[in-house]
Amino acid sequence: MPHPQSLVVDVPAYIIATVIGIVLCFWGLQISRFIASIAFAAVLGYLTYVYVYRAFGSIALSIIIMLLAIAIGFALGFVFFKAALSIVFGYTLASIVVRSVVGNREFVLVVLLAIIFSILIYILSNYVLALLFVAAGSALIYKSLVALGLPHIMSFIVVIIVAATGLYNQLRK
Repeated sequence: MPHPQSLVVDVPAYIIATVIGIVLCFWGLQISRFIASIAFAAVLGYLTYVYVYRAFGSIALSIIIMLLAIAIGFALGFVFFKAALSIVFGYTLASIVVRSVVGNREFVLVVLLAIIFSILIYILSNYVLALLFVAAGSALIYKSLVALGLPHIMSFIVVIIVAATGLYNQLRK
């Protein structure tokens, strides 16, 4: 028998999830650069702090250089967003393809395919990213609306409308 509290719907959480889904559908592409910049800055700042502290043993020096690295990381993450994203996904896709077709990791083939895939992804990145954000946002909206009690068909119709207008909004520029 299910626990009585497991039957209670967390309405505020599903409302927040719906709002996040709408934001992802309409503005995912626009905020992705900012999110990537923050993530890159955080990783670069953390790595800088760890390695400077190991090298010099000074917390003060580590913090100062870490703050500089965070600023640089934010700027680099913002400026080279599409290139970094393309390279990561191009390499991942090339590794999967080579492993599936050849059966092992042929380094030269992986590098060659990674370059080709990176160029293609770079060219198509706006469309691919927009579709990914719309898909993620739509999934959040659908799951939230169903959990809040809206029938599946109505939730699906709402999601289709939001997804279509969100995709249009992201790609209209």
